[in-house]
Amino acid sequence: MTEIWNAADSDAGRRRVLEDRIKRAEVEQRAIRLLEMFLGEPLNRLPLTEIEFAMDQLGLTDENNDVLSDAEKESLDRDGYVNLGPLLNEGQLQKMRDRYDAAIVEEGTSAAEKTGIGRIMDTVVKPMNRDGLLDPIFMHTRLLAAVRHLLGVHLKYIGSNYHCAMPGYGHQGIHADFVWGVKREPQVVNAVWLIDEFTEENGATRVVPGTHRLGIHPSGDLVNGAPRDLNAPVEGEVKVTGPAGSCLVYNAHLWHSGTQNFTKKLRRAQHAFFSRSTRPSSTDVPAAIDKQVFERLGRVARAILDIG
Repeated sequence: MTEIWNAADSDAGRRRVLEDRIKRAEVEQRAIRLLEMFLGEPLNRLPLTEIEFAMDQLGLTDENNDVLSDAEKESLDRDGYVNLGPLLNEGQLQKMRDRYDAAIVEEGTSAAEKTGIGRIMDTVVKPMNRDGLLDPIFMHTRLLAAVRHLLGVHLKYIGSNYHCAMPGYGHQGIHADFVWGVKREPQVVNAVWLIDEFTEENGATRVVPGTHRLGIHPSGDLVNGAPRDLNAPVEGEVKVTGPAGSCLVYNAHLWHSGTQNFTKKLRRAQHAFFSRSTRPSSTDVPAAIDKQVFERLGRVARAILDIG
């Protein structure tokens, strides 16, 4: 899939490469299904004029907007990530912690991705966001400016999850948030909101600066001719630390992972995912969104969520 995607600069070119590989029986059925999903008809639900309207209302139509500094844009381009610093205040954070903790208790074991991780999917469209407490997670202008810098004006929210590393847990293998390696234009962007402070000891996200430009998924990378050990340290990796309320935005082709929480406290984080408007979504937002949440949203928020 990486070879086919990176063999051309356009979807039309990729389709031609895929069709040629299919004729020569060089592609597995799973790869065909995935690539055809991305290279088929555009998958935006709303007309693109709606996201254009939203970007205009947010002051983000012009790429040279001043919502982000030049240094922040350069960090996204060069390193693949930027820490936007604290964007939420302590009052907001405590309300969020209380609501997340209550939701984990309510959802019970179904909220666990695996042992030691508290996880809630699609948080911002669930009833738990009935009053807009979690709206900044996908709507903060500084966050959207970073997403717009990487994806352009035609972007959309595609999913969210709450991810809480319990004491003694949280280590992940190095990965990227896309199925294959992508060169040139990124397809997806992720944001990690630090609901608790991230430290060297409590499971902060590790990133490998610059790997978003390699066009290689870590699962397909070789070290001395052998598959990479995804659980091992990666040369050049850094842990992104910061105070609670900060927002880490990264090109989701960047190699990254959670690390182990060596403290006796929870390490809460909230993720928000975005993609180009025409690409598939990981969440079926119209099916998942709570009626009360939908009804209170305005035109701009609905455009970001790509729902009418």
